[in-house]
Amino acid sequence: MKTKQTAKRQLTVRFMGLFALILLLMNIVFVGISIAFVYDYISDRSEHIFETIEKGASSEQNWANLVDRYVIEDEGEALRVRLPHGETYYSEDAAEKFADLAKGRSIPFLEHLVFIDDDRYYYEEKEMGDVQLALIIDSEAITDIVTSLLIVNLLLNLTGLIIGALLIYWMVGRWSQKLAKMSTELNQLDENQGFLTVPEDPKEIYQVATAFNALLEKQREAIEREKQFVSDASHELRTPIAAIRGHVNLIQRRSDAHPEVIPQSLAFIDKESKRIEQLSEQLLTLSRTENKKQLENIDFSSLVAQEIEQLRAVNEREINLQIQPDVHFKARASDLQQIIQNLLENALKYAPTGEINVSLQEDEVIYLQVADQGIGIADDKKGKIFERLYRIDQSRTSEVNGSGIGLAIVKALVTKYGGSIYVEDNQPKGTIFTVILPKK
Repeated sequence: MKTKQTAKRQLTVRFMGLFALILLLMNIVFVGISIAFVYDYISDRSEHIFETIEKGASSEQNWANLVDRYVIEDEGEALRVRLPHGETYYSEDAAEKFADLAKGRSIPFLEHLVFIDDDRYYYEEKEMGDVQLALIIDSEAITDIVTSLLIVNLLLNLTGLIIGALLIYWMVGRWSQKLAKMSTELNQLDENQGFLTVPEDPKEIYQVATAFNALLEKQREAIEREKQFVSDASHELRTPIAAIRGHVNLIQRRSDAHPEVIPQSLAFIDKESKRIEQLSEQLLTLSRTENKKQLENIDFSSLVAQEIEQLRAVNEREINLQIQPDVHFKARASDLQQIIQNLLENALKYAPTGEINVSLQEDEVIYLQVADQGIGIADDKKGKIFERLYRIDQSRTSEVNGSGIGLAIVKALVTKYGGSIYVEDNQPKGTIFTVILPKK
């Protein structure tokens, strides 16, 4: 069963079936043309004999002496002449042929061909004034030649079919070897290394192998990111949990003798538990970024202005706005709020001083920019800041709070709506984040 299912065998069978069908059609056409050729050849010979008789015949001629002159007896031709008064004249040995002809059978669409046992004759009658002429031409010789040619043609076709089958089987075998090699390599691929060999031809296999290698590379990158994410998440959660357990142990050991440690430890436990809660919420937000349900037409301009006003109420930083009115975007309001909030929180954390500029403009697309005058981001780290739980070296200090998920959330939400986000240096210092969203 497995042998029957191989591409090599299936393609060979299908190609040979198609090849055999083409040869069959060609042979049918050849047979038709051959029959037409034989029929026309004999018909022309018959017409030529009748024309010769018409040119040389007269009402007073002696048919008994002339009847043999118009036909070639050695070629199997026979002529019968019937006069108005009933006299009938036959060429040499023609009487017996005409007697046998009455016992023969004809083909409906080839009415002049008559078969007598294994013999084949062409029979035609014609009136020349009061004289009735009947002609028999033996077509066996010409049909034997055509039949021989047909048999030779069939043998050549059969030979070509066999040779074609072998060649196709060999060529398909070479082609399928590349697929077999790909299958073997797929089974031997390691999770972390190795790629498929990319053949130069055929083009389809080249494209499949190239696409698979690209997919494999993306998968490995995704696996590495997931491993790094799990490691970083474990680290981020382990630190506050360890601190909480430390203060719980401190209260258990020293609360009786030193009750003043209780309020301090409880405040620290509350702070760290909120940090864990925030991290959990952000992780859940990342898992929900693929949900596109319940979209509504949001007044993006008003939403940005509201978020800035709320931030100004709890923060004294100078925030400059350049917002084009009536910019609308179809999305979930909570998603757009997350984008704005996380970009602003990132600017506040890494730019402790200086003004923050927020711009919202609409042209062929929607541009949202948040520019700060903070510590900036090194070029080699600009491609990594959108990874989950990634924080640049300066952020791994106790002076800067955060989980490293905010920008990853922004990136996921922007991608969800078919947009893109870019980061570049601000002048004279700081960073500019630009979000580009397609108009809908």
